[in-house]
Amino acid sequence: MISRRNQRFVHGLRNRHKGETIWIVGSDPSLSGYPDDFLDGKISITLHLAHHKFPRATWRYSSEYDRSKHLVGVDPDYARKPLIAALPMYGKTARETIGLLADFDEVWFHRMVSYPPTGVRGEVDPAFTHWKVGRTMEGRAGIWGGHGTCLHTAMYMAILMGAGEIRLIGAGHGLYMPAFEHFAEVEEVHHEMRPGYRSFSDPVEHVALIEQTLALADACRERGIAFSWHRTWTPAMDDPITVDPEWLAAEKERSCRNFGWRRELYWTVWKRPLNRVVSRF
Repeated sequence: MISRRNQRFVHGLRNRHKGETIWIVGSDPSLSGYPDDFLDGKISITLHLAHHKFPRATWRYSSEYDRSKHLVGVDPDYARKPLIAALPMYGKTARETIGLLADFDEVWFHRMVSYPPTGVRGEVDPAFTHWKVGRTMEGRAGIWGGHGTCLHTAMYMAILMGAGEIRLIGAGHGLYMPAFEHFAEVEEVHHEMRPGYRSFSDPVEHVALIEQTLALADACRERGIAFSWHRTWTPAMDDPITVDPEWLAAEKERSCRNFGWRRELYWTVWKRPLNRVVSRF
């Protein structure tokens, strides 16, 4: 399907940064406190609007075209720098995605499904995650996904590139300054682009995000990849995010929603079986 010279699949990035530390950068409010040169000299992947803060990052990641369209509008050099992108992006077909990114200098595509392995939000499977991390390290995975955040897929991309250590910043899932969604420079931009979206501090939103991040962290450590999850910037980078299991369990109860029998039947008969098959690739 991909015939353009500037567009390839991410399998070509396997072990590109073998044994190195890779920083993955979200755009939560803590990013306002980081020095602008924090990523200089580091291998890094910025997620969506984090490009505003760190335009010189090694890699950019995008799964939503409206974010990339915005970034091209404010920084024409965005399209000149390496981009890792979902194929297709949310709300676009694969053909549309390929065409929309035709003018970018270097695009690395990955296939993606949401909420693996069952396709149902909140059904996080640590055993599957451990298996998928192993498959990614071996270069045998072809489809990845996350539980409501591009962070999870970007973590798989870092694993594919051979990271010896993964460090997350700006990815608090609503655990840091929950009244705000993003760092100061893009808070207004986010709400203009996502009017009415549920807050990251809402249990329905953040429980699955946190659980899958923890599952990926555990899987990385078990596979020999060091992992750090930073809450804020300090000179020593010694302010980690910690999650109280009792608090998370209570939040999980608060996140529960009731669905009609038709949706439950659809999940049972079609969605879960199909996604369990697709997610194995």
